[in-house]
Amino acid sequence: MNVQSIRIQFCAWILCLLLISISADAQQRRLPQRSRRVYTPDHPRYVQPDARQPAIYFPQAPLPGQVRKSIGLVFTTTPPELTEEIRVSVPAIDFHIQRGLTDHLYAIGRIQTQIVQSNVALGLRYAAQLTDRLYIAPGFDATGWFGALQIKDVFNSQAYGVQTFPSLSVGYRFTRDVQFTFKTEAIMDLYYRSKVGNLAVVYDRRQVNGVAFTFMLEQPFYNKQHVLVGFRAAYSNFNWQLWSLYDTFDRNLFYPQLLFGFIL
Repeated sequence: MNVQSIRIQFCAWILCLLLISISADAQQRRLPQRSRRVYTPDHPRYVQPDARQPAIYFPQAPLPGQVRKSIGLVFTTTPPELTEEIRVSVPAIDFHIQRGLTDHLYAIGRIQTQIVQSNVALGLRYAAQLTDRLYIAPGFDATGWFGALQIKDVFNSQAYGVQTFPSLSVGYRFTRDVQFTFKTEAIMDLYYRSKVGNLAVVYDRRQVNGVAFTFMLEQPFYNKQHVLVGFRAAYSNFNWQLWSLYDTFDRNLFYPQLLFGFIL
């Protein structure tokens, strides 16, 4: 699958979501105010104004002291500029944990690992409810990644770095249980160091390295279990999962990611 086909599929998916949302809103507006249906609490489209459903990406804070967790996988497809005709989808174990601090503020933690390389993130979110269905949350994450690749008498390499991710999440609750989130992030590099044998390379420039956009659905799955399924499009000149390729491109590349997980 080439980059053009990935972009076409991505645009088609986003267009479908927009059409669904626009169609639902238009249908609601066409109904006179007095004839709009009032849903009872046992109806699936009834939404309690302060309801909190199991979620990780949806921008609504857990109750103070409440903990939310999820476990899943992130599949990152390598850009063709790095691997030429070979397209590799690199999976990483993905673990989230959140804790409510106040009615609006909550802390997040995240670990992604591929055994030889890992990424640990800590951050804060401030969530606000705009309407019964619409929510918003600015956030800030700091991540530290590290990796080591050793092949006896052939290759010995280590690397680590620090990045930050200012973000803004907008969530819409379609029904009582189905929640959609759009998240945009700025990718900022703070520090990078790699070492191959006795040769070390260090960058400590603080600069914006790229942007990322995430589209996420969270909903029930089976036997009261909730899942998250989404797509993240990152456009940057560096991705921590591919540090060992030591690319020489000084330009942004497209890194598509598929995200899937179970909310615990």
